[in-house]
Amino acid sequence: MNGLFKDPSRVQRNLLAASPLLAGLASSHLDALSESSRVLELAAGEELFRAGETIREAHLLFRGSVKRSTPTRKSAAGSLIELIETPQWISPGELFAGRRYHATCTTLSACLLVAIDIHRLRQAVRQDSELSWRLIEDLARRQCALEGDASSHLAGLTGTQRTLDYLLEQAGEQGALAGEKTVLLKASKKTIAARIGMTPESFSRSLRELRDNGLIVVDGRNVHIQRAALLDTASGDSSRLSFDRKTRGERARPTRSLAPGPLVNACGKLRVLSQRLAIAWGLMASDIAPSRARLRLRQLDDEFAHILDQLAAVDLPPALADDLLAVANLWPAYRAALTPPADPVEATRLFALSEEVLAAADRLASEAGAASGAPDGITVNIAGRNRMLSQRIGKLFLFTPWQKDEAASEALIADSIREFEDNLASLRQSGCKLPELTAQLREVSLQWTRFCNTLLPDLARAGRAPHVRAVMLEGDRLLRHVDTAVKLYERLAP
Repeated sequence: MNGLFKDPSRVQRNLLAASPLLAGLASSHLDALSESSRVLELAAGEELFRAGETIREAHLLFRGSVKRSTPTRKSAAGSLIELIETPQWISPGELFAGRRYHATCTTLSACLLVAIDIHRLRQAVRQDSELSWRLIEDLARRQCALEGDASSHLAGLTGTQRTLDYLLEQAGEQGALAGEKTVLLKASKKTIAARIGMTPESFSRSLRELRDNGLIVVDGRNVHIQRAALLDTASGDSSRLSFDRKTRGERARPTRSLAPGPLVNACGKLRVLSQRLAIAWGLMASDIAPSRARLRLRQLDDEFAHILDQLAAVDLPPALADDLLAVANLWPAYRAALTPPADPVEATRLFALSEEVLAAADRLASEAGAASGAPDGITVNIAGRNRMLSQRIGKLFLFTPWQKDEAASEALIADSIREFEDNLASLRQSGCKLPELTAQLREVSLQWTRFCNTLLPDLARAGRAPHVRAVMLEGDRLLRHVDTAVKLYERLAP
């Protein structure tokens, strides 16, 4: 444990004064607490205190994450009782109810804390009614959270529901009707799973189910919660989506058919994946974050193959089955060309293969939309086209330096931009009947503007690599927004 700054008293006072738990207190109390405190910076894996130690300081977490665990005979790591990832008091119950710690506190990431002499804090609590009230509120919130956890287990909530509740708790207030809220998973999956009473494998499955339902997008440790997708728009009452336990018969029943909305969406995913695969390959060939691109390529490859298998298991009309077979026949050659290492010499061939797969997947998705026999199925396909275009534009931008005719590539980008805007205008007209969808399309429009602006040259992004990174980053954000809109249209399809 090391002091951070040369003038710790000033820094401590600034930190305490900026904390919602202590902001606005009388200057005399704040001065007294600052003078009897110290600033701590801990690396991941350090112990803040150990079970059985005498309580001499109260710790206020400002940055990072810690866990509290009790020692057990079965596990050296102990039994997890609390995971703390937001600025707050650590173990406030023990601070005012005992003399010794009942649990060991260990950092999970680099942490910034202020340690306050416990006697000074207790004295300030006795003298300042506002501070006392804030501590009571903090303890009450934690008590409610504990009761909520207990009742969720007693009610038999599914792991997926508990995972969603945990993510929403970390996200805080949802605020806007649409858009996204990003949660950083500061702890390991194993630790988070233990916190919500699950195994790491169950936690991973729950994340996949939430992802497949369009509620979240997982990008490493970042989880992007899609606000509009949280609502059960298909039921007509816009209530929060819930995940009930399936009966044994439901789990065992094989899926031989898909409703029109999910079918069109699944076909459309092959379309957008064909472009995302090319982008991942292009980033490796450009030596731009190659390790991350290689991992994404592997994930996208698995997803493409999984959707092919999923659709192959469905009873499709003959025309759709033929279109699916055309995609499946092109996939092996494209897959082989994508295999690392990525050599820029092969860029022209890789680009051509990606265009072939895109054309075949587009015929499949368009046929699925037409076969649905309903306007909503066609709308899902249009929204899916924009999802693909968000990535096609990025692919064209990335591959332009490798093309013999750069002017032709730039013309394709311009055509794709016009089509996206025409489709978006059409979707706005069809989405006005649902407030969540209207709000989501507004978010899409805002992100589309940011994406288009990023395509333009900018002195702040001098150099090819910074410009590519900026375009890919905004393209990923645009993809998440459009994908949520596609999911909402899918739910509306009969």
